[in-house]
Amino acid sequence: MRISSRSTFLAVTLLLLTTATTLAAPPSWPDTNPSADAKVRETFVWIPAGDHMIPGILALPKAGGAARSYPAVLMLHGFASQKDEVGDMYLREARALAERGIGSLRVDFAGTGDSQQPYTANTWTGMVADAVTAFDWLVANPRTIDDRVGVLGFSMGSKVGLGLVVERPEVAAFASWSGVLSDGILDLFIGLYPEAQANGSVVLDLGFAVVELSLAWFDSMIASTPLTDAAGYTGPVLAIAGSDDTTVDPSVSQAFIATLDSPDETLRIIEGADHIYHVLTPDQTLAEAAITITADWIADRL
Repeated sequence: MRISSRSTFLAVTLLLLTTATTLAAPPSWPDTNPSADAKVRETFVWIPAGDHMIPGILALPKAGGAARSYPAVLMLHGFASQKDEVGDMYLREARALAERGIGSLRVDFAGTGDSQQPYTANTWTGMVADAVTAFDWLVANPRTIDDRVGVLGFSMGSKVGLGLVVERPEVAAFASWSGVLSDGILDLFIGLYPEAQANGSVVLDLGFAVVELSLAWFDSMIASTPLTDAAGYTGPVLAIAGSDDTTVDPSVSQAFIATLDSPDETLRIIEGADHIYHVLTPDQTLAEAAITITADWIADRL
């Protein structure tokens, strides 16, 4: 359960500063703060994005007082996941970053988490557009240092992060967990494309969630070229993958590192880890390794 107090004033003020469009009032957040951690203060926010609002959680270190600004990281979740990520890995990463004096923003894409949109609104182009909007919002936030805002993506979120880097090459650092760091669509989805063409969408039961993928989702994914388009990115890059990942082979991260022009590239293959670093098992060693490696690397780069 999330337990914290939100700052209504901050959320409303930032809303007014970042849009001139009149939107329906978003649902109220819980009257509790999602974190009781002594080192991080988390605030629910709604970020205007054209005809919809992006839900997010802004996490800032408590140390330093209300007037201090921090480096920050935008965290982009994976396919059919949500802003805290599987096993709360993003919530835990946010706390690890806060302990190192770094803020973060984690958001929900269409149809996930607290999003008010249906999953059929979820497309590659829509996710990249929302990521760009969230990045710009985080850069403009008075509590962040404008030129020290990085990006972390998990699985499909890494692919979206690459799309963001194409639009915002000033991203201060880019990190990936189990990244779908490639052009086009994953092979595991392509077999569903004929059904989407015939019916306009495909309902997919993932066990942990049921999602309806629109034909636009397939078409936009097939046409996506983020690896090609981001090849010239020269900021610091971290790619973490599991040696036993059967969803996205670690060779994808290896090929990604080989493709970029960045002079600062780090590849970490965690031995024995699967796609989600065995975070849903009692042994959190591998998940904590991914979290700690990332927090230390980001702290060093930002």
